[in-house]
Amino acid sequence: MIKADGFTLVELVVVIALTGIMMAVAAPRFTSGDIFETRGDAGLLSSTLRYAQKTAIAQRKKVFVLHNDAVEPNTVSLCFDPNCGAAQVVINPETAGAYVLTFSHSVIVGSSNKALGFDGLGRADPNELATYRVTNKKNELQFVGISVEANTGYIH
Repeated sequence: MIKADGFTLVELVVVIALTGIMMAVAAPRFTSGDIFETRGDAGLLSSTLRYAQKTAIAQRKKVFVLHNDAVEPNTVSLCFDPNCGAAQVVINPETAGAYVLTFSHSVIVGSSNKALGFDGLGRADPNELATYRVTNKKNELQFVGISVEANTGYIH
């Protein structure tokens, strides 16, 4: 008896059908990069908050995280003064300019405190819970929340 090598037509059709079903389910998740931008911007915001806290501890003076959409939309700035004069900006070590985080156009950032500060011990000022919410513009169910604890300044 001769042994035939290869696949039967039925096996090939089943594999192609299963591959097509898996692609139909998985492809929309990978083609829409919106959730990746939302999570990426939330990560950048969290890093910016930590940088502000560490700068406040290192400099032993208050650092403010200013989120004011009326002045400059979709940005967060770091300053040593709540009014953020030109001489009071925190320097970004990457660019040697003012530390300004600009978010992508596909997200909306909301905050419970537009001028959150960190004192010389890294505690939140004012001493209350501050929350940030990075939301996808196309799908508001896709969001990432960031909290800054009141007494400790712990960011999560």
